[in-house]
Amino acid sequence: MSDQNDAYGFLAGGGEMGALMRAYDWQGSALGAPDGWPQSLRLAIRLMLHSRQPMFIWWGSDLIQFYNDAYRETMGPAMHPAALGAKGRECWADIWSIIGPQIDYVMLGRGSTWQDDQLVPINRHGQPESVWWTYGYSPIDFEGAVGGVLVVCSDVSDKHRYTQELQSRTERLGQLFEQAPGFIAILRGPNHVFELTNASYRKLTGRDEASLIGKPVRDAVPDAGGQGFFELLDQVYQTGEPFVGRRVPIELQPDEKTEAETFYLDFIYQAIRESDGTISGIFVEGQDVSDHVLAEERLTLINGELQHRVKNTLAMVQAIANQTLKPVTDREPVETFEKRLFALSRAHDTLVQENWSQADIRIATSSSLSAFGVADRVAVKGPSVELGPNAILSLSMILHELTTNAVKYGALSVERGHVSITWEVVEKEDGPFLQFDWQEREGPTVVKPEHRGFGSKLISRGIDGTGEVALDYAPSGFAAHFTAPLSALTRV
Repeated sequence: MSDQNDAYGFLAGGGEMGALMRAYDWQGSALGAPDGWPQSLRLAIRLMLHSRQPMFIWWGSDLIQFYNDAYRETMGPAMHPAALGAKGRECWADIWSIIGPQIDYVMLGRGSTWQDDQLVPINRHGQPESVWWTYGYSPIDFEGAVGGVLVVCSDVSDKHRYTQELQSRTERLGQLFEQAPGFIAILRGPNHVFELTNASYRKLTGRDEASLIGKPVRDAVPDAGGQGFFELLDQVYQTGEPFVGRRVPIELQPDEKTEAETFYLDFIYQAIRESDGTISGIFVEGQDVSDHVLAEERLTLINGELQHRVKNTLAMVQAIANQTLKPVTDREPVETFEKRLFALSRAHDTLVQENWSQADIRIATSSSLSAFGVADRVAVKGPSVELGPNAILSLSMILHELTTNAVKYGALSVERGHVSITWEVVEKEDGPFLQFDWQEREGPTVVKPEHRGFGSKLISRGIDGTGEVALDYAPSGFAAHFTAPLSALTRV
């Protein structure tokens, strides 16, 4: 018994696989009893059993198999423990076309092999599974030749899948970078050498990728020189402070055959900082807003012409009215008509300044009151609210009528009287509503008028003819309360 223990001593320990090897009937195998195995094989098995690295051995012409606990963990029930002592070609018949030539290469004494991230399917649970391995085959010497193959390997499937996923994400990000509607470029170093550009950047500069990548910006886009852009890049690189440009003009001429063209850009130069805080480059991103700028210029021109024509039209209406109403002896209705024309003209001026889109209620209120010289006696309070052109015109005319009445008969007709104008946006079930209030204080005793004139009818219609109007003729001071859905008042 002692002699057998000495002969099998190289199989001592080794965990589960050591125990299985000691219990295996080697006497009935082609190798015979372990005490007759070559010393090189014994040393290789001893090394393998006590290693935590997955290892495998093929020995002899039949490629008899040995493996350790670490390798066992990479196998499934379809392979383990049947693979121990089995013949290699029979055990791995389904992948022999992959590993067979590599094993033959080593067995023929040609040297070692190494495979990195290699797909070698394994039948772990009755069917092949895709498994990626990094592994090497090395010779085990025997009597001046190669007696077997030692395999040192790692299952890198998780790493492979992670790498593939990372690569896929990187490719996707690259596609998004290239297809981004805004222009993007990455510049490196103090000379601002192009590292990356996207299609929009190349289209803007009129240059292809080969003309930009690897070249300093001053060499690659010389036509941008003398316009301050290179100096801005230097400043951002030196200070680390970003620069944001809005509607900045730039003239570009890629070559002598192309006419110079002016573009307007919204852009940012952002310093790229490394983990240690040093600046290594500049990230450039922006939009070509030339179409917007030119459209705004055209719109401004059109609005200026429109304003001129509206003023001329209103002036013509006033002239016609003066000539037509000249015989009228009672001048008060004529003056009232003229003042209403002026109020309409001021409302148009407010809208022209905002390109006839929307205007702030505060601007419309201030403009309406300015003609009466009573600003110091009118308290105005409310948030910024953008109203559409129809609502602005309507509100301006309402304020004109309210102020006219207050100056003639109400709180502003006496020195102590004053007016409070307030508004707010309130949420209701049907959505947001504008509440606009006019309140007179300390004026003459209020008496409800018996007849309704044009002004009263205009006020009673409400702002832009929508919502509700409540007129309060309390003796202490007249009040008008307007409520209308904001969605109706903001329509352009």
